Amino acid sequence: MNENKAVSEKELLDAIKNLLRKSGHLNKFQAEMRAKITEILQERQVALNPGYKNTGAPKPTEEVILINELIREYLEWNGYLYTASVMSSEAGMSPVKRPRRDLCAEVGVKDDEKSSALPLLSNIIAAYTERIKRKINRMKKDAVQYPSE
Repeated sequence: MNENKAVSEKELLDAIKNLLRKSGHLNKFQAEMRAKITEILQERQVALNPGYKNTGAPKPTEEVILINELIREYLEWNGYLYTASVMSSEAGMSPVKRPRRDLCAEVGVKDDEKSSALPLLSNIIAAYTERIKRKINRMKKDAVQYPSE
């Protein structure tokens, strides 16, 4: 009897886990749990070491703030909402997101219909990769035209 009960409890837990996964809540709960565990460990560090001074992370530079905003936009675009939420919290980011046009201006990207379909980070990487490919092709072309003697 206990064996059947254990199997049915396991099946029930598996079914609940699958429902939570399908609805997207499982990732949210896991992200919240990780954030809470990190908070508890930090509080414990302070409690166990009376002389410990948590000065926190250094004030981020404008470059770090920009990078964090680009990463947040990328995470949210890909549907990693809970990851973006935890990152925003850990990084002490403003809950108010910078407008995409401001981010574009700051990184020097001209946003058009094609580029706006992707996160800015993807556009930056694509542009950089394309620039490197062009440079390599130019070097190959020069090597063919002007072979070293």
